[in-house]
Amino acid sequence: MRELLDNAIDAQATKITVSLVDGGLSEIVVTDNGFGMSEQDLEICTETHSTSKISDIDDLFRIDSLGFRGEALSSIKAVSELEIISTQRGPLAHRFFNNTISKSTLASGTRVSVKNIFYNFPARKKFLKNAATEAKMCKTSFIEKALTHPYIEMILKNNERTILHLLKADNYMERAIKTLSLQGPFETQEAGFVEIYSHGETFRATIVLGLPEIAYSSRQYMYIFANGRRIDEYGLVQALDYGAAPFFPNGTHPVALAFIDARPESIDFNIHPAKREAKFSDYARIHHALSSSVSHFYKAHTISVLKKDFDTTNPYEQNLNGIPEQHDEYTTLVDDNFERRSMYERSIQHNFDKSLDKNRSYSQAPFESEYGKPYKATSFTVADIASRYTSHSPLDVPKSSIRFLGQVAGTFLAVEKNNTLYLIDQHAAHERILFEELKKHSGEKQELLVPYRIVAESEEEALFFEKNADALSVHGFEIEKIGHSIFSVNTVPILWKGTEAELSADIKKAIISGENILTEILALSACRLACKDGDILSPERAFDLVQKTFELEQPLCPHGRPLWVVITRDELFKRVKRT
Repeated sequence: MRELLDNAIDAQATKITVSLVDGGLSEIVVTDNGFGMSEQDLEICTETHSTSKISDIDDLFRIDSLGFRGEALSSIKAVSELEIISTQRGPLAHRFFNNTISKSTLASGTRVSVKNIFYNFPARKKFLKNAATEAKMCKTSFIEKALTHPYIEMILKNNERTILHLLKADNYMERAIKTLSLQGPFETQEAGFVEIYSHGETFRATIVLGLPEIAYSSRQYMYIFANGRRIDEYGLVQALDYGAAPFFPNGTHPVALAFIDARPESIDFNIHPAKREAKFSDYARIHHALSSSVSHFYKAHTISVLKKDFDTTNPYEQNLNGIPEQHDEYTTLVDDNFERRSMYERSIQHNFDKSLDKNRSYSQAPFESEYGKPYKATSFTVADIASRYTSHSPLDVPKSSIRFLGQVAGTFLAVEKNNTLYLIDQHAAHERILFEELKKHSGEKQELLVPYRIVAESEEEALFFEKNADALSVHGFEIEKIGHSIFSVNTVPILWKGTEAELSADIKKAIISGENILTEILALSACRLACKDGDILSPERAFDLVQKTFELEQPLCPHGRPLWVVITRDELFKRVKRT
């Protein structure tokens, strides 16, 4: 089914219908309204390596179609009863069946029927699952194709019952929202989604993100797509996760779908038989672009949410005018109109400047949408938007306006500021302050009088230590392999505090969690050094902690928890029923 969908999409179909019988065990029918095949093409389309999608061997190094090897139809014919009806000018059509061509009728496009799969390979047929399981796997493949091609109307049926009917969408976010809303857990979510953008010299990326209110304990809703294909690329999933991690507490993960559009010559799919893997020539920059774009957005969003208690203007309603003076190569581009929309309808529209020279680098070329219309020429960096969100925030108020009221429950610092009551989590705030100090002095080393000795408990851990040794060394941890699975830590960052056992445990925890190893180590160190719940602070120390907290750029602890709870004067009045 996946291969037949690829062919239908390559034929520039605008509507595709997949009909299954018994989950595909008895029959799979894929019908499209694409440009179809001629009688001559129909005669040879099932021959081995027969394809119309490449004209010479060099085309294999710049693939711009989903299919290109000419293996699918010949393989399908070898293990099933294959029938193909196709026309370029309906209703007159031609039918291929049992290696013969005959006349037929079809309104437009192509209809492919695959019956009794593996009927002539009983040893292989017994490994097929039951009808329900096969139907579920077909649905998964169908959704993967539907997500990457929102401009195509797609219908999936099983035993004549419609399972999915996805109308043509205007963008990735609209298609993703419709598709995910049919998957169960998203039906009850009241938070929205946004669409952000990033680009580099050889690629463009559209990222659909769920707002922080939608969080999951696993990465099950984090997907990477490249040039119309879902790929298994853990490193890029990690990039999305790294960018979101500070804003998702307790090890939770966002909903994130990254759609990468790379230059054909910069990506290679000739790695995996099902094209589930890809090799990028610009991998490092794509990784950085995804991570930084996600981080910038969630930071701006978090600041806007914290600010809403002080400013009745909704950030999604602001009209931001002007072009930022500096334009980072990995800048996320967003529209100038932030409109408050209903559930699942908040988006940040993408714009590329039409006036940019088409002959300049890929990152500067005007972006033509899949619908043939260029987006209008306005762009903003998320950093610029974040600064606008905070332009009149209480963080800008002079320190003298802060009035420290005391400790509450041995955990919170009560502060009055601008007729607003803050309850600051003393541990979370101190942890973020220490974390920022550790990052600020990253790279400054102190030599250990007696080097720490860490023993990897598995080959995986040993490989992890070796792979990350150089990166850790840049930030102050000099790690040297001194034996089989034995490593010596000779220096640590100047402000880092911890024992040999703690450092070993921190690194191993980073391996298990899959988080950024340096961030995890520094966050755990800051957590250990920070004041704890129940610690009694002197008024001087508490006030100093409060001032430093309000100076922080990011009002979240390294593990994603908010530093304070805000209660406004109006809310206090409502609590005591005063008007």
